[in-house]
Amino acid sequence: MQVKPELEIEKQLINQLVTGESQWTYREDLKTEEQLWDNFFEKLAQNNVALLADHPLTEQEKRQIQNQLNFVSYYDAAKWLVGENGIAKVEVQREDASLGTIRLSVIWRDNIAAGKSSYEVVNQVQREKVNPLDQDRRLDVTLLINGLPMIQIELKSSQAAFIDAFHQIKKYDREGKFRGIYSSLQMFVVTNKVDTRYIAAARENKLNKQFLTKWVDKDNHPVTNLTSFAHEVLSIPRAHQMVMQYSVIDDSKKSLILLRPYQIHAIEAVQEASRRQESGYVWHTTGSGKTLTSYKVARNLLQIPSIQKTIFVVDRRDLDQQTTSSFLSYATNDVIDIDETDNTHDLVKRLGSNDKRVVVTTIQKITTMMRKFDQGLYQRDADKIKGLRVAFVVDECHRAVT
Repeated sequence: MQVKPELEIEKQLINQLVTGESQWTYREDLKTEEQLWDNFFEKLAQNNVALLADHPLTEQEKRQIQNQLNFVSYYDAAKWLVGENGIAKVEVQREDASLGTIRLSVIWRDNIAAGKSSYEVVNQVQREKVNPLDQDRRLDVTLLINGLPMIQIELKSSQAAFIDAFHQIKKYDREGKFRGIYSSLQMFVVTNKVDTRYIAAARENKLNKQFLTKWVDKDNHPVTNLTSFAHEVLSIPRAHQMVMQYSVIDDSKKSLILLRPYQIHAIEAVQEASRRQESGYVWHTTGSGKTLTSYKVARNLLQIPSIQKTIFVVDRRDLDQQTTSSFLSYATNDVIDIDETDNTHDLVKRLGSNDKRVVVTTIQKITTMMRKFDQGLYQRDADKIKGLRVAFVVDECHRAVT
């Protein structure tokens, strides 16, 4: 029997994902939505033993959860994934009124390759037609985190163009194949084995081929072959980070953004340097997403336990409304507060507070604050602020900045 080229590529990809250092597990037994939901509820029970051990979820309670996880858009799914302190949860009103209402933890943003996170691969999942004029479909490869679909991979043979896989994704979305449990998807990958691209999940009418992104390694060498791409991007921890840490929700455009590879390499380089208490700079060209990179650098530095505050510093002359509004738009659905400081007094109070946060301010306000400290003003706050472990991210940094 002749095997279709796509199925052979699919088999090779799955073998790669589940062998070696990878932490993916192949679940050949999961082929329908019902089976995916059953698997999800198993994971949910395992991660919430204290709340569910004596009183397992009833069918009615499971339907409550299914309704919450049937997202209208991938953007809504992304907002939910932000969670509370990095934990995405669902709320269940117990059928037994004496048990009240409980909140169950589903996915942890920062629990990467650890006890609470499971990584599974499924393929050829059946999706039934919604419209009589459509067809039943089988989806190529789906990556699940804690039982929820996060990354959808569509494959074509090397005789076809990778863009054909992109059109397939658009068709599936148009046909409603990514509803229900599949509405949690955050990332699409399209490939013909030779050329591979990724893109943030969006509805068919907003999926633009211009946003298909090619991966590059740290030395800026293109990584287009599926085997290399899977090694660099789809392995753990990277795949978890892509959908949980290297995504940004743009509140103004109601859309999901996945960072480009050079932005990710920059963020990781900054984090590594910060752990060694070193400084450095990220060199950007016009149009390369400087504001977004700055936001994510400032945001992700707070994941380092020793850093208490990140200060994003701009020159007053450069403090255009666009940068500030972009930061606020990105932060609307984030777990981190972005504080614009209106005056020096405000800056002192923000820096003196006990919470971890990103503070956006100007060089001029910092200079004024330090001068007032030298004059003996704000002495209680001054002592605390001078002892802070702070990371500075300086916009448009040059020699004049000291």
